[in-house]
Amino acid sequence: MNDIELTEIQKLILYSLCRATQGGKGSHIPKPYFMGKPRLQGHKAEKALRDLIALNYILKHPTGSEMTYALDERGLEECRKLRERLKAL
Repeated sequence: MNDIELTEIQKLILYSLCRATQGGKGSHIPKPYFMGKPRLQGHKAEKALRDLIALNYILKHPTGSEMTYALDERGLEECRKLRERLKAL
């Protein structure tokens, strides 16, 4: 199903969002809660986030006060794969 190879920064963003949402598909998190680490800041990280949204890994969810983000089905599946790889290390 997924023939796109994600970059390391995209994987970091997905893993960070996965941890912030505790792997829940219904959780919506503001960007600072999962993009606050130094490695996830800057132009490359912003572009990687936009790419993940365009590829349907992450959903944008506007609220009254700010934009929040959630894992889409593809992002949730990739998150499971990343967790399994980390457990194997």
